[in-house]
Amino acid sequence: MMIVDRMRWCGFLLAFCSVIILTTFKVHYLQSLGWSLSVMAGAIWAYDSYKINATPRMLMELMYLLFGIWGIINWL
Repeated sequence: MMIVDRMRWCGFLLAFCSVIILTTFKVHYLQSLGWSLSVMAGAIWAYDSYKINATPRMLMELMYLLFGIWGIINWL
């Protein structure tokens, strides 16, 4: 269970960093980095939701992940 807790904290820190980057910087490559971090965080949380059988939360995180990928493509 310790690995799952660490994975959740890692996802939280990635999401926190992505929010800071996305709300602070307007440089294209930094925006892409922010969206990339959000995609990684979304993937971690979607996997965690899958492991605990929380289907609605998993679907929400997968949608966030897909919009993050769109954000990366949009800022490249």
